[in-house]
Amino acid sequence: MKNYILVTGGAGFVGSNLIDLLLSRTNLKIISLDNYSSGTKKNHIKNKRVKYINGNTKDIFIKLNKYKKKINCLFHFGEFSRIYQSFRQFDKCYDSNSVGSNAVFKFCLDNSIKLIYSATSASLGNGGNDKNLSPYAFTKTKNLELLENLKKWF
Repeated sequence: MKNYILVTGGAGFVGSNLIDLLLSRTNLKIISLDNYSSGTKKNHIKNKRVKYINGNTKDIFIKLNKYKKKINCLFHFGEFSRIYQSFRQFDKCYDSNSVGSNAVFKFCLDNSIKLIYSATSASLGNGGNDKNLSPYAFTKTKNLELLENLKKWF
């Protein structure tokens, strides 16, 4: 039975608020996968239905192997999320947003998990004309393109 929801970035502001909402609206168990690069343990929701796992999204197959057949859906908020810093920390941005997100997408495909992806105005705003203004916007735009293709291919 698929009785888990997975939230990547569940210790961040958006992820922790989503977990709080999901607890009030569902009876499912919730797993947070977070590397705590911007999230914090202060944001943890204290509830027996929530499990926090420290790890990077690129390691999702290792970190969540025992749960993979139990996950109903995945909310993907666990990406590098700073525009200005993406210039200074390009490797971290690319590793998280491209390598890590690709692993998340593959994990969902391989295990028939519904994916809810967090897009951004940095790639969608201004009619899409800002998609190449920063490493952050570029990686998010490429993820959206990949997801559109994955939807067609699979």
